Amino acid sequence: MSQNFYPLKVKNLIKESINAVSIVFEIPNELKEKFNYKAGQYLTLIAQINGQEVRRAYSLSSCPETDSDLKVSVKKVKDGLFSSYANDLLQIGDELKVMPPQGTFINNEESEHLVLFAAGSGITPIISILKSALHYGKQKVSLCYGNRSEAETMFKHELDALASAHSDKFSLEYFESDEADILDIAKMTSIVKTTSNDAHYFICGPQGVITAVNESLQAANISKSHIHIEYFASPKTDKKEVISVVSGDVLDVVMVIDDETYEVRLNENETLLEAGERVGIDPPFSCQSGVCTTCKAKLLVGEVEMENNFGLGDDEVEEGYILTCISTPKTPGVKISWDEV
Repeated sequence: MSQNFYPLKVKNLIKESINAVSIVFEIPNELKEKFNYKAGQYLTLIAQINGQEVRRAYSLSSCPETDSDLKVSVKKVKDGLFSSYANDLLQIGDELKVMPPQGTFINNEESEHLVLFAAGSGITPIISILKSALHYGKQKVSLCYGNRSEAETMFKHELDALASAHSDKFSLEYFESDEADILDIAKMTSIVKTTSNDAHYFICGPQGVITAVNESLQAANISKSHIHIEYFASPKTDKKEVISVVSGDVLDVVMVIDDETYEVRLNENETLLEAGERVGIDPPFSCQSGVCTTCKAKLLVGEVEMENNFGLGDDEVEEGYILTCISTPKTPGVKISWDEV
């Protein structure tokens, strides 16, 4: 269903590396249930920066089983509007608008061995999943984590402490490279060779890391159902041509949100999300690139064209879910609902 944003105060700011900060939120008692989460999920944040509303999705680096506070971690990137604001200007006591947790990058404890690959800020959902798995103690866990340098390695002291405390269950390997998207393939291969047949693999990081790991795992005949990927940005692909609508009927769609039904006429080549925003029905969104799934809705009638889909699983697509930020109507009579999510 459609979810609202709630104003949350910044309880603490923790420097995690030379270019990353964790934002710890203060959750009022009346909102604690809404902000319950699972390891691997993310929050969508809104900040007013230079008079502009800026939305970003950041993975939760805290763990629901082991951490009392809700925490996201933000790595500063060049020309990053929100990341620069979070690292340089945000202060304890400031207020951000926050949407309750979302996301399906979750460990369902389906295997005896959990193998984690992270690079850079891709460690944020991975460390949450890692801490949760170690808390329950049912799975052996391996982590391969890459950065440009030790100084840029987020959570290093925490990871080292976890490796020491859980030496029987947790193996940790670091790698360093001048290139953020280069993975030590030899090190990764050695880890894969020691895994059991039912191991599940979780990958998060720059596109180069995701591509290298994913291709290597598939080359090793790892089942696709055992490979779980979290993208922080839309992978670079040749942009698929979006089918231009040619009939006036195709442009007329029905949108359901918060138990209200709206008849909306789209402009040519306008996405469903853009149309909903334009008419003021306030649909949920964050990344606007088909990655974070915040804008997910249920397609009730008709067909849509999705420009590229990296956020939804095949099972979700089969069940009729779409990402409205990259979807345009393909047939007349399209009807979607954010309340069905």
